[in-house]
Amino acid sequence: MIPTEKTEQDPAVTVLAGGDVYSSADPFATAIAFEGPIVSWVGSDEAAGTLGAPVQDLEGDFVAPAFVDAGLDLRVSAPEPEALVAAGIAGVHAIGTAAALAAFEARAGRLAVLGYALDAQEGPAARSAAQLADGQRPPGALCVLVESEADEAALAALLNDAGAVAHAQRSGWRLRFGRRVPEALCERLGAAGIALTVDPSAEQPLAGLLAAGAQVSFALDPAAPWRSIRAAVWDRAGGISGRAAFNCATRFAHRAAGRFEAGVLAPGAAATAVRWRADRLVVQVSDDRVAAWSTDPRSGTPGLPDLGDPERLPTVREVWVDGVSAALG
Repeated sequence: MIPTEKTEQDPAVTVLAGGDVYSSADPFATAIAFEGPIVSWVGSDEAAGTLGAPVQDLEGDFVAPAFVDAGLDLRVSAPEPEALVAAGIAGVHAIGTAAALAAFEARAGRLAVLGYALDAQEGPAARSAAQLADGQRPPGALCVLVESEADEAALAALLNDAGAVAHAQRSGWRLRFGRRVPEALCERLGAAGIALTVDPSAEQPLAGLLAAGAQVSFALDPAAPWRSIRAAVWDRAGGISGRAAFNCATRFAHRAAGRFEAGVLAPGAAATAVRWRADRLVVQVSDDRVAAWSTDPRSGTPGLPDLGDPERLPTVREVWVDGVSAALG
């Protein structure tokens, strides 16, 4: 669609062209425009010139939704929020004490933080699954931690309780696995419809979980999120596709927090995006021990950076949070 030409009375827009835009609205997009905090348009370079605003040359770079770290554990580390944004991570879901969360949020700056407090009485709160073994059903959003055999047994019991599963769905509960997800639970997790977060750099049955329909999001490497995506695709037999891994680190992380329309670049979506320098874009499809590529444009599948070489992962050029360019470095 050719956009309507802007007039002097219209709000200023940011127009980017001459690259590759990962958009659910247009798999062939090479340009994008932000109007305030919102994506106003995606399309071709030629059409971008009719928007009536200066066009920033992407120089062939790749623009995609910003990453979300869905499993930041402040008990382990508390990275600097500015460093996370500079790495292409614009949001985190964090667990920790109320004091630790408050301290982290106080210096968050442009980083969006959703915290689950270990010592909160009501949601958003974090509890070990074993703490719920006596049938507790805390109200509100809850991050259920699965970190021990006792937690695993308690989770299995919860999944067998239809009333507990229904309560978890209504209240926005989610699961955070600090250990390997048992393959025997994959089907039940998929059927339960409760979002779960795992670290893809650890050995996890990602293909089995996604095949079962589980809502999977990722705890990311805070310094190099593409390293986590690569691990999900390449570092194990039965890895998942690049597109599925990218969704786990963007759209599905937003869904875990109940934001079902976020994590995409399409008109009306939040203008939170990252510009990456990448060697080439491919469609990476995992097939047990190998990944194959297809760049046939007839597939209509947008490409993602080639992650085959761990020493040549994408690098950040620019980050926008709600349409505002965030200072890097």
